[in-house]
Amino acid sequence: MRSKVTVFLSVLALAALASAGKADPSASFNPVEQLGIWVGHWTFSGQIYETKYSHAHADTGVADCGWSANKGYVICDYYSDDPPHDDLSVMNYRSSAKSYMLALVHQDRPAHSETLTRNGNTWISVSDVSNKGKALVLRTRFVFLTPDKQTTTVQVSADGGQTWTTTIHVTAVKAA
Repeated sequence: MRSKVTVFLSVLALAALASAGKADPSASFNPVEQLGIWVGHWTFSGQIYETKYSHAHADTGVADCGWSANKGYVICDYYSDDPPHDDLSVMNYRSSAKSYMLALVHQDRPAHSETLTRNGNTWISVSDVSNKGKALVLRTRFVFLTPDKQTTTVQVSADGGQTWTTTIHVTAVKAA
């Protein structure tokens, strides 16, 4: 009997020690700091698919993301080689709205902003766009497989989000 009590107390003590070093996740969660996963030099490669919205070809490029001077924003400069384009994105957390925001600045089309939602390791932006006079919904899903590897999938819906057509799928790796 004594050995069972000793084993039980030992297991209880180990469990207490294991949890003693862990912070309360709700107390330590800082939504602005969550943007830090984007920071770094990324190289990406993947595929743009043949659809009525896109023409099939490989896509490669780089993204350099860093904190703004006051660490309230993450700014990313994207360069893709086919077709060549250099775009800028700015992400932040709006505490008043309790949401993330993504602003996109393009060289060849108007700038716009959209809400960026986060669920675990997945970040999703959704925006309304127009293509040849037709209203479309554009959804971009960023999945962080690890802190140094993520996939990006871009989808288009012509029926308000009922069905989706995948137009782009790339994988990005952060330089060490």
